Amino acid sequence: MEFDTLMTMTPLQLLQQKFGYSAFRLEQEAIIQSLLKKTDTFVLMPTGGGKSLCYQIPALLFDGLTVVISPLIALMKDQVDALRINGIPAAFLNSTQQPQEQQDILQRIKAKELKLLYLAPESNFIRQLNSFEVSLIAIDEAHCISHWGHDFRPEYLTLAHLKRSFPQVPIIALTATADNLTRKDILEKLELRNPAVFISSFNRANIRYTVEAKRNSVDKLLQFLQQHREDAGIIYCLSRASTERLADDLKAEGYQALPYHAGLDKDVRAHHQELFLRDDVKIMVATIAFGMGIDKSNVRYVVHMDLPKNIESYYQETGRAGRDGLSSEALLFYSYADVTKMKRFVEVENNPEQTEIYLKKLNQMAEYGDLVTCRRKYLLNYFDESAPPTCNNCDVCLTRVDQVDGTVLAQKVLSAIARLQEQFGAGYVIDFLRGSQAAKIREEHKQLKTFGIGAEVSKEEWGSVIRDLLAQEYLTKSDGMYPVLSLTPKSALVLKGLEKVMVTKSKSTVEVAEQELPYEKSLFQQLKDVRRQIAGEENVPAYIVLSDASLLELATFLPQNKEELLKISGFGEIKIERYGKQFLEIVAAYCREHQLPSRIHKKTPKRLRREKREHDTDTKQQSLELFQSGKTLAEIAEQRNLSISTIEGHLAFYIGQGTLSITEFMDDKRISAIRDAIAQAGAQALTPIKELLGEDYSYGEIRMVLAHKTRLQNES
Repeated sequence: MEFDTLMTMTPLQLLQQKFGYSAFRLEQEAIIQSLLKKTDTFVLMPTGGGKSLCYQIPALLFDGLTVVISPLIALMKDQVDALRINGIPAAFLNSTQQPQEQQDILQRIKAKELKLLYLAPESNFIRQLNSFEVSLIAIDEAHCISHWGHDFRPEYLTLAHLKRSFPQVPIIALTATADNLTRKDILEKLELRNPAVFISSFNRANIRYTVEAKRNSVDKLLQFLQQHREDAGIIYCLSRASTERLADDLKAEGYQALPYHAGLDKDVRAHHQELFLRDDVKIMVATIAFGMGIDKSNVRYVVHMDLPKNIESYYQETGRAGRDGLSSEALLFYSYADVTKMKRFVEVENNPEQTEIYLKKLNQMAEYGDLVTCRRKYLLNYFDESAPPTCNNCDVCLTRVDQVDGTVLAQKVLSAIARLQEQFGAGYVIDFLRGSQAAKIREEHKQLKTFGIGAEVSKEEWGSVIRDLLAQEYLTKSDGMYPVLSLTPKSALVLKGLEKVMVTKSKSTVEVAEQELPYEKSLFQQLKDVRRQIAGEENVPAYIVLSDASLLELATFLPQNKEELLKISGFGEIKIERYGKQFLEIVAAYCREHQLPSRIHKKTPKRLRREKREHDTDTKQQSLELFQSGKTLAEIAEQRNLSISTIEGHLAFYIGQGTLSITEFMDDKRISAIRDAIAQAGAQALTPIKELLGEDYSYGEIRMVLAHKTRLQNES
């Protein structure tokens, strides 16, 4: 297709024909329109949210060249391979290429044969951009320009000149992780002019977050991997030595695993990554300090054997799982000893201000490990995004906690902290309670009345009690190099015996029913085999040919012809021409053998379904937060310009979840009247129930009682 033809198409037509998707996600369309108006643009979008499409589609609609600045050489290659497979002329220039190859690419740019060029921030070719006809500049991983970011790179500071050198060219800065301070710093350092700012939800609903105690972590890891033998995954370790050791241990257990860290020879590292990208190796064991820089969509799990230095790194690393939208897992092995170990890694010599920032971020990571409330809510709140109290897809929300009266244990902890004059952290307090004879316990403390009063309780149990006390605000913990436990005003009530404290006794996992559509499993494997064969012939990773999500749709909806195939996500016109026949033949043969018809009529655009779900959750959540802040239903309705019945419907959702109690909205007499009408109508439809009740009852109240009734049925 000629460039002139591309430029006459709409963004949506390009999305469908070139990339094979039926609708835009999140803020993609608004971002693209901003760039087409030549407005500088800042994009904060989670990993896997589709950032690259935000500049790739404008690149096809602009006349000249789009330059993409990216620090990750491997990611450049991935993106260029994916663009070429979709029939889009793109290239990268970096230090891995021979001079003749670089000259050939430069000639193609001068001949206007390329639409996208990928460069590293330190590339000498950036100085030559004035000789090109540049229409758009995209700066990926933009947080690297900020000293306040988690991954500052000095070479990014040189990009500040781009706006001065190209005042008429729109610049888009993109990142997946940046807090408020970092966002402000990015905009200032890049000197963007009145930029449009787009901040998408950080919620990766398809990822299940789990934290386990680090004791016996390798044994626990092997149990976890038993459930993922056919899946690709990344396991992060703190040191190069532990990376090598774990990779060897996994190989000895029969797993396909290779190490990946900065100490490996460059060619060895590149070879290991290539094997992983092509699914020839299932597990990559990597150092936290060395970014993988991959765009592999079918990573089903990410495991952290050691604690990351901050929430940003953790979020970005876990975000490498499930980029295709399918269910994935993030597992972290945690112990507070890791926090102590990591403190020396975050200290910046002769820079106490930067050290303080990094220590605060590390302590926030430790808080995440210690959580007794929803992990997803904590992550979203960290990035200034509100969230419902529970997500039903993290280990905390999926765990049934049995509690017991722990008032005596709480009194022992609080008393010990008081006797120690609120000057010590959890580790010292626990050792003091257990009567430890370790050298670090001061002699004068051994003479105190409370020394050793909890010797019969294990370290793990005391740690759990302290976490419960922190969560219930009977204790606070300071920031800094050595966090100290302190009492709160609530502590006095417990010490005086005026308030009872409940603590965790045991936990059990709540089983959750799978929500995915049924698919033909043996067909799915056949499709994977065909994809692998095509990828070998094309010399690209398998997921670049088609994602697991696309194969899953094929195995679910069983398309029988080209028109039906166009409705499968990921199949644009180029991919249908290249691979459509091969995949259709496999599906058709399977359907003949098993006498199955096409199910394409059951398919709705996946992105539209997801978008609606995200929007619905967001608007309900706003109503919940306003209600919890003390506003009446009438006040919420007025503030949100919605009807009271709509607000009642939003809150009915949380009654169904058990977050809110129905008695907060109506008395038993009113509940009973609505229940009787429901029984009399003999249906869940609202209109017949409302007709029986009359004007004194709202549709929203009926929804609340129906939600409450359903929850009680599910619990019985």
